[in-house]
Amino acid sequence: MMTRVPKVTIGIPVYNGENYLADTLDSILSQTFEDFEVLITDNASTDGTEAICMAYAERDPRVRYHRHPQNLGAAPNYNDVFHRSQSEYFKWSAHDDLIEPTFLAECVSVLDTQPDVGVAFTMFDSIDSEGVRIDVGIPRPGLGSPDVSTRVRTAIYPYRQGGASDAAIFGLMRRTTLDRTKLHGSYTGSDRTILMELALLGPFFQVPERLFLNRDHPSRSIRIGRGANKRGHHREAWFDTSRAGLIVFPNWRRLGEFIEAILRAPITAVDKSRSLRVVSGWVLRGNWRRLGNDVRVGIAAAANQRRPSRTKAD
Repeated sequence: MMTRVPKVTIGIPVYNGENYLADTLDSILSQTFEDFEVLITDNASTDGTEAICMAYAERDPRVRYHRHPQNLGAAPNYNDVFHRSQSEYFKWSAHDDLIEPTFLAECVSVLDTQPDVGVAFTMFDSIDSEGVRIDVGIPRPGLGSPDVSTRVRTAIYPYRQGGASDAAIFGLMRRTTLDRTKLHGSYTGSDRTILMELALLGPFFQVPERLFLNRDHPSRSIRIGRGANKRGHHREAWFDTSRAGLIVFPNWRRLGEFIEAILRAPITAVDKSRSLRVVSGWVLRGNWRRLGNDVRVGIAAAANQRRPSRTKAD
């Protein structure tokens, strides 16, 4: 007997998320739109995450849980949860963010009635570790522009306010659209590349209500390895554990992915030219420093690896 596929899958890739996971699941399971499943992929957590997931899966048949035998890193886990889904619409959820009860209903309505839209997302507020609202997000109308280069420009520049990431990456996505991207790459900032790829494929739609709550707290993932990243790109191992110890150039990788995405996008030559000019501006508006830092860090790391280890006798 074939199991019915729900209209929406909410994928939660998680590692050691016991601090906020239950609150996140409660907010998802309280949605007014009910034709969805929650798919959790656990990156071999060592805290109470597994027990929380098992308890929710036993209590609510909409919750499915898969535990990896080892930590793959964030990027492979984000991609895996998408590949395990089959629904028409898909949404990633961090383990520490919340959504208001009408989030899915509003976003599903957009995708159902506007076939040209690939991503529906909402306005958002930032909350602190206790769930208190501490900042408000601003609109991102550029993502809904009919002009491709305007969407690209909006997508590649990260929006930060009160520590909040761009809410669009946690919007509701049309599966057929997201499946045309390369998904999360194993490098810092690969979410920018996904948003750019989606922007090249069509407009987004931002629901004006504040239905997404982005939690800012000291242990959130965007703070992992921030200091170490400047010295050794240690953050890359968080994205993909197989890259631990490698000499990497994440900003050059991102630049290359931007260019490659534009060149293979199904858009006109004029739109490609305009979008490439946007990327040139991205380099000139300060990112050349990050590209230079990649080279300096890479050279230092290579020299470190070549330096012979000293023994006590030395």
